[in-house]
This record gives sequence, structure tokens and C-alpha cells, in this order.
Amino acid sequence: MQSPIADPVLETVLPRWPFPAAPVRDPHDVEAVESGGAAWALRFGLIDSGDPRHPLRRLCAGELVSHGYPHADTGIRVLVTQWTMWYFNLDDHFEDGAAGAGTAAAEEAAGPLRRMVDAARRRVPLPEAADPLQRSLADLLERTALVMAPLQFHELLAHLDDYFTSLVVESGYRARGELPAVDSYIALRRDTGPVLPLLDFVEQGESVRLPARFYGTAEYTEMIGCAADIASWINDVCSVSKELHRPDAYNLVILLHRLEHKSLQDAAAETMDRIEQRVRQLRRALDHVTGPAGSGAPYNAAEAGAIRAWADGLLSFQNHVEWYLRHGRYDRYDGEEPRGEVSA
Repeated sequence: MQSPIADPVLETVLPRWPFPAAPVRDPHDVEAVESGGAAWALRFGLIDSGDPRHPLRRLCAGELVSHGYPHADTGIRVLVTQWTMWYFNLDDHFEDGAAGAGTAAAEEAAGPLRRMVDAARRRVPLPEAADPLQRSLADLLERTALVMAPLQFHELLAHLDDYFTSLVVESGYRARGELPAVDSYIALRRDTGPVLPLLDFVEQGESVRLPARFYGTAEYTEMIGCAADIASWINDVCSVSKELHRPDAYNLVILLHRLEHKSLQDAAAETMDRIEQRVRQLRRALDHVTGPAGSGAPYNAAEAGAIRAWADGLLSFQNHVEWYLRHGRYDRYDGEEPRGEVSA
């Protein structure tokens, strides 16, 4: 796998990339998923015109989702594509819009979304939606509750709460002009992207149900946390060029570059080291709960099979680097070292 242009970060990491670039999919199938996402976004006002240059159209979310859920049927991929478009829309509100201006603004923006999630948790009617973002979230919550088991849906709602909280925390850093320490960033990063809520659909993608008692165990927490870290750091590696010149770049590669004074190449290599470590940790946790009969593993053969399929899905979720390389949301620089770096 090679980067299509000169880029010192990608040239460092792609030769040792531990995942496939992307599965091969029927283009007509991917087009159907894209269309299902775009029609929904247009209906709820997230896309307000037929302009093909609209960010949510240019996102190609259906292609991204088709890479990350290679075994999911079309209906599930359309639903996850709609969630993905909603997350990217919200992320832009916080990263570049008024919602990210500070903690108070972020709390005000997140408040109505939290109340919807809380109502879904309590199984009461959702509050009246005041804008397209809220109306589309209400639709997603209502339809997702129909395809998830109650325990799984509860997990999704908890991850949504954590996601909203992390956006507020990050907005506070941005308003104060602060960069978090690397360890603080790693703890926050697991939630600032919507990776955990997207990983909650892996069961649907793999057509399995995890044993109810597996939720909340140390192994479940380790495995889904590792998968979230991997996906978040893949995003960081691939978005360096977009974020490098921002003083508020919340990106593991850039923080290692700025705060620990590493070259971009060394920072990228360390990020890859961390990704590879998380892959090993995920597999060790899987081995612990699905070992051979008589090893003390607490699950029967059918349950262990479901957990193994889910773990495979967590790793398949990472098979989307080609999407980053093909699309312009994360435009890359031309290989020259940046000028005007922000120092610690």
C-alpha cells in the first residue's frame, strides 16, 4: 500500500500498516448505501440542497461504512451510514462552529442531545426536536432501538453520553488555547470521536449477539477500548495534514511532535507502535475468554464463537485506510516540513 502523494507521515506508516486497505465491494451496493444516507440527510435537513459539493455528500460515508462493516447487510450499513453522517455533522459544529467556542457553548449545544438520550434510556417519549440535528437524532434513536437488544442499546446510549461529554471537554481546551498532555489526550480521545457508538453496531454487522454477561467484563472493556483507540489513532495518522497548522490540533501524532519534540516521522512511528500494541492486547483478551475447553474460559462453544466473530468485526472495522487516501476531508500536505510550528 502506498500514499498517492508525498507525505512523510503516511510514507512512514503505510509500509507497516497492520490492516487491509479495504475489502472489495460491489460498487452498485455501495452506491445504494450512499443513496440511503444522502436521502435521509436531505429529508432531515442535514443536507439542504442537491449541491454535490456539500460536505456530507463529499464525505462518502456509505463507502466508509461498507469498508468497516464488510459482512453487514445493506439495511444495517444504511443505518450506520446515517449515524456516521450525523456524527460528522456534529463534529463540525464543535470543531469549527459556535458549539466549540467554549465550555458554556458546548454544554448548551450538547444539552438537548443529552436529554434525548436520557429519554431513550428511560423509554419515555423523546423531547420535541428544535432543529435538524435533534430531529435526525430522534429518528436514529427510535429506529436503532428496533434493531438492538435492550442491553446493547443501553451500551450505545452510554457511549453517546461519553461522546457528548468529551466534546465539551475538548471545547474547553480549545477555548483556553491549551494542548492536553499526551496521556490526558489518549484518555479523552477514545470518546471525542464517535468510534465507540459506531463499534456498538459490530454485533449487527457480524450477525451475532454477545452473551449478556460478557458486557461490562474486563475483557469486553479491554477489547472494545482497544478497538476504539486503534480507530481513533488511525484517524489521527491520516488527518495530520488537515490539522498540523492548527494551534488547537488534538491529534496524537501532532501532540507527540509538539510536546515531546519528536519529528513527524518519529511521532507517526510511535503512534503505529501504539496501534500494534493495542491489536496484541485485544487478541490477548480474546484468547483469555475463548480459550480451549478445559482452560477455564467462562463461555460455552456458541458463546465463544459469538465473541470471536465480534472480535473479528472489531478488527474489520479498521479496514478503511483507503477511504482516507481517496477522499478530500483529510487533505494532505506536499511533504515539506510545516512553518510556524506551535511549540510547547
